[in-house]
Amino acid sequence: MKSKLKSDEVLEICVASLLPLVRYCLLEGVNYPLFIKALKPVFAQAAQLELDKSGVKVNDSSVSLLSGLHRKDVRELDRGSSQAINHSGSVTSLVFTRWISDPIYVQKNGKPRRLVKSGPAPSFESLALSITQDVHPGSVLKSMEAQGMVRHEGEGKAERIALVKESFIPRDDLGEMLAMFAANLQDHISAAASNLRGGDQPLLEQAVFGNDLSKVSVDKLEEFSRARWAEFSRELIKLANQLCAQDKGVESSHRFRLGNYFYSTPVVADKARGGTVKAGGKS
Repeated sequence: MKSKLKSDEVLEICVASLLPLVRYCLLEGVNYPLFIKALKPVFAQAAQLELDKSGVKVNDSSVSLLSGLHRKDVRELDRGSSQAINHSGSVTSLVFTRWISDPIYVQKNGKPRRLVKSGPAPSFESLALSITQDVHPGSVLKSMEAQGMVRHEGEGKAERIALVKESFIPRDDLGEMLAMFAANLQDHISAAASNLRGGDQPLLEQAVFGNDLSKVSVDKLEEFSRARWAEFSRELIKLANQLCAQDKGVESSHRFRLGNYFYSTPVVADKARGGTVKAGGKS
């Protein structure tokens, strides 16, 4: 029996992993021709990055050879047109993160303080300005109000702004949700691909999974996971802020992203969509 080429195995797995993404694309009106057309600049950019990393001269011929794109397509592509994913996060997400982690804005019990609107710290104005001075604190507040992240409590001098969400999920801002979706997927795939390529230091990219569970049991596992993640993420953000302040001005800066997700589905539906059902374990 003829053994598969490595490239064939890689393609098979990559195509299978795209199924949920393609289903989402179809629901949003992105069909096959549109998707394929959009892949051309992605392949060109990826080829450029790999060639540059390898120290090979980047030109139309080398990009065409590595990517498989026709030289004419490579020439026509605007290499500066691809949009980079904003990994730093939006202003509102950064304000939210500091609000739940900075000791100035957090109570002794770990809960975020209710803040006065303006004035010296701790106030919402000081919080927003600590993130950026390019956007007026009032605009940041309106954005967070529109997303249902904050509410006003009390009146007059007793009025306070309270944070009402435990996690930042901009459900009412499709653009921001899509940017977060892309950044999360991009970094997750980057970590997994790095491990597959056999990097010197394996990156953390693991999952716990199982089947033969009732819906009630799966719901309990999700509730448990959410609670532990909320606790862990607060501690991680606190440590990250401390290290960020410590490393301010460092010559070679790095970024990080630690993700978390929980997904469950009936086993029959999982088989129908081409998923692989495995015994419980860790990978």
